[in-house]
Amino acid sequence: MWENDPCVRLEKKDLCMFLARLMEESPDCHAPSDEFNKTGIVICESNTVHKMVAMSFSKPGLHAVQQIIRCLPSSLRDCTVYLSRKPCTTCTTFLIQGSVSSVYYWPVAPEKKGDGVEEDIQQSDCMFLRSHISSSVLLPMTSFETVKMIAKKIQCKGQLKLDDQTEDFKEYCSLFNICEDTCTKRMENALRCYKFLLECSQLEKKKPEDEVHRHALQLCYFLAARSDDPNRGVGCTIYSQDGYFFGAGYNGYPIGILYANLPWAGRKKQKTGLAKREVVVHAEANALLYRSKCKIEETDILYCTKPPCSDCQNLLKDVKIKTIHFVEESSKQSDKVSVKVLKENFKEKYQEVGLHMED
Repeated sequence: MWENDPCVRLEKKDLCMFLARLMEESPDCHAPSDEFNKTGIVICESNTVHKMVAMSFSKPGLHAVQQIIRCLPSSLRDCTVYLSRKPCTTCTTFLIQGSVSSVYYWPVAPEKKGDGVEEDIQQSDCMFLRSHISSSVLLPMTSFETVKMIAKKIQCKGQLKLDDQTEDFKEYCSLFNICEDTCTKRMENALRCYKFLLECSQLEKKKPEDEVHRHALQLCYFLAARSDDPNRGVGCTIYSQDGYFFGAGYNGYPIGILYANLPWAGRKKQKTGLAKREVVVHAEANALLYRSKCKIEETDILYCTKPPCSDCQNLLKDVKIKTIHFVEESSKQSDKVSVKVLKENFKEKYQEVGLHMED
């Protein structure tokens, strides 16, 4: 595996688990009540594409599962659900009734807390066992060395802290009585990879309200880590003012095509044939292709790790997107032109300047 190999990317399930955990860390995520922990959720179609239907989180009075059902009641059937915590009995009931295919969650403190936790866990397990839905813990398996290579490809901008020890690690071990070396190493690796990607995608916060935008852009950086573009990973999300992300995409080669047989480099036509630019699908286009909400409202917001190119801007303008938040990080003339056109084509934009990466 070499640095520019398209295989240097996150696995689909690993990406979804990381995103579910990151959704829990949204500044808008809150515990439904004093009896429950706040929770993040990611919904994916269970097929080869693994299309992300929606991402959301719990709010006061609403569990994460309830939030998704409120927004997308008909989109759960046969989907795979990724949660940042083991679902409580109430959420288990909704997942079974929604006919999802499987549920995965991080091995951390469950959604239910306080008195009755053990009873709630047992009841939830009992319901899953008696239903058609599989439920299990899932820890990302991507190696830390791979994640370090991914960080370079997606051009993260924060401070890289390779030796950070995660505060959650001891809690995880004590909660699940983990003593085997293999399980311990897997858990430590998963948390280290997550913290690394999170730290190196930290962006400057100029105003308190920037926190929400910064979190959304961090989601984009995680999505970019799935890209199979050999030179640059780009991530994109579309956010609804109803409180959930209904579009997610990253740049890469078309589905089902072996990228080894396609151009690997160049924006302009090469002497030997087409350039990579002609065959790679951009993150913004993928987010639009796989969005779960057909009609885009004027209040919906698109986030991207770099300024959209002119072609993507035309697509976004056609579907009536008016607000774009992106990371302005390059002094290249092409990016300057993209930013200039953005000012002309869209009513609003938001510039987030990244911090420099440390060696």
